[in-house]
Amino acid sequence: MRFLAMMALLGAPLAAAAQSAAPYEVEMLQKIAPCLARGAPPDWFRIYMIVELEKPGDETGGVRYLASREGKPEQTEPFTPCDIRGPAMEVLGLREHQVPDRRGWTGARIVLLRDGSFSLGYDFPNQ
Repeated sequence: MRFLAMMALLGAPLAAAAQSAAPYEVEMLQKIAPCLARGAPPDWFRIYMIVELEKPGDETGGVRYLASREGKPEQTEPFTPCDIRGPAMEVLGLREHQVPDRRGWTGARIVLLRDGSFSLGYDFPNQ
């Protein structure tokens, strides 16, 4: 079952097209999704990755990895991906591709669903 979930996540470009993700964002998600899925509970429904920075441009910050399970999608629990630091560094690396006025985020939220669909959002100071 975990193999099927990872295969669905690797098919993210199809799901991403409808969500207007930039190609570099889709590439990053395809890169980190297998690592996130490997660490999540076997019956995961959603995977959440939350990156928080103290101020725009910080090179380090906090990251939380949470998962909800099938049958209880409203309850989340922490999990450890295959690499704690790697996925967070990939998200921070997105700033290299973003236009200057979009690089100043202080939070990034990724939500992955089993079918390969996802959402990616950013928090900006004073918004």
